[in-house]
Amino acid sequence: MTFFFRQTIRGIVCHKYRSVLHILIGVLIVLILDIYAGNMDRTRQELAKLSERIPVFARISNLNGSMRECLAIREDRVMGVRESAYVKDPVFTVRLKFGFGSFTLEEYRENLNHYGRGMNAPAETFGLSREKITFLEGVDESVLETPQKVCLMEEALMKERGLQLGNDVMLTTYHYRCALEGSEIFIEPLVTDTYRIVGSMQTEDYLGEWMPPEVVLPLDCVREAYHSQGIDFFADSGSFVVRDPFQLNALKEQMYDEVKFLPVITRAEFRYDGNALTIMDDSFIRSAETLTKNLALLRGMLPFVVAIIVFIGYLCSYLSLQSRQEEYALMRSLGTGRGRSFFLFLGETAFLAAFSCVTGSFWAFSLFGTAAEVLALSGLLFFLTFLLGTSVALFSLHRLSVVQVLTKSV
Repeated sequence: MTFFFRQTIRGIVCHKYRSVLHILIGVLIVLILDIYAGNMDRTRQELAKLSERIPVFARISNLNGSMRECLAIREDRVMGVRESAYVKDPVFTVRLKFGFGSFTLEEYRENLNHYGRGMNAPAETFGLSREKITFLEGVDESVLETPQKVCLMEEALMKERGLQLGNDVMLTTYHYRCALEGSEIFIEPLVTDTYRIVGSMQTEDYLGEWMPPEVVLPLDCVREAYHSQGIDFFADSGSFVVRDPFQLNALKEQMYDEVKFLPVITRAEFRYDGNALTIMDDSFIRSAETLTKNLALLRGMLPFVVAIIVFIGYLCSYLSLQSRQEEYALMRSLGTGRGRSFFLFLGETAFLAAFSCVTGSFWAFSLFGTAAEVLALSGLLFFLTFLLGTSVALFSLHRLSVVQVLTKSV
């Protein structure tokens, strides 16, 4: 091994100008290869993070798409969305109206003067953000995903009523019922119950089409109230985020075939039935198609890149070896076998290629900030392909006649 290393260094030093040229060519190739590999890696990362950068939202509406609130969304559709493995952050609401204390149906005009909503999560789409809610210690927004008898109350209403977080309050709740086939809306009694105030909220940024809620109850608590009274439950709005936009086809198949949503038909007659689903995926699909095409193009270029490096390795070594035929013939005449001669010449190129890898990778990291794993893979690719080209050139030496080369030199 010491002899092999010594001979390699001696060959590089004796042919220092050719060695420097090899290194410069190698560094240039490594830089170009690092840029190519870096572009491929960045494109792959952009594609992987596309769902975070461009989330895909879906909203439920009536069939002609004219309304996204104040709907009648059947319970089976609500649960189909909430239980779907392709759905993230589903938000459903139900409209309510309420009054404080207990009162009869005949007394509703004097008492039923506040607006409420059942929700399973703060509705960001309505401007009711998490930052605008102050929860009781030990409680967070997940309480809205439970059937507990708790509520969030608007700050101004709490001050008006002299209420604080942790207080219990009796509410009489009414629900809205839409005539699906027409334009009538009915308000009917739901339940009278006591709820614990676990959060105060600010609603000045409310963006919904309906009245800002002064009280918010957990959606499942409201559902249970519907069930206890033998009333069919309907949500009035619904939206969600697609968990994995790359599984859009599976999501659409489930939503349209199993949950029985319909696409929006703008010419359909007006109805309150919330049976249409709009998935806003145009921007994501366009971006994904562009990135996928770019990545496929870069990957498709890889065989040509490999072939070019092999050819450059072959050409550099072939031209260099033309002036070293006598050296090769002399080594053979002194008893050095073909295999040993091959590896002595290949060792020189391997040393120069390794030095080129390190130098080129250093400059690629300094200039472009290319990731270490990308530098390692592109460096390994250059090293192996360049040596492959060198090996092909070295095999051509085996066809030389040692006697003819030595005789010609004399």
